[in-house]
Amino acid sequence: MNSALRVDTAETRGQTTALALTGELDLNTATDLYRAVKDALSAYPTTILDLTGVTFCDSSGLNTLIRLRSRARAAGGRLVLAAPPRQMLRLLTVTGAGSSFPLYGSTAEAWQDISPTEPPPR
Repeated sequence: MNSALRVDTAETRGQTTALALTGELDLNTATDLYRAVKDALSAYPTTILDLTGVTFCDSSGLNTLIRLRSRARAAGGRLVLAAPPRQMLRLLTVTGAGSSFPLYGSTAEAWQDISPTEPPPR
């Protein structure tokens, strides 16, 4: 994977996983993101992307997220965005793409909505 973007598995519960992204999401890293999330979606139909560590997102990154959302839906799952930084939230808002994703202020909020009765792992 490109050194400008890291994708780490943060947590997994049942059919859902949370991936933590760190770094830039742009033309140089979009393919790496696509591969990593596509692999996650094949095992976990619902995937939460924790965007807290994203330092930059351009149109290539946004396009990749939209493609991945479509892939998740086709598999009967969801791609959930959690804690997008201000710049990324602005990009999602200005383009109207934000209404296409479940958006949460934190990964904890996303987990609560996705599996409210399932306790977090210890």
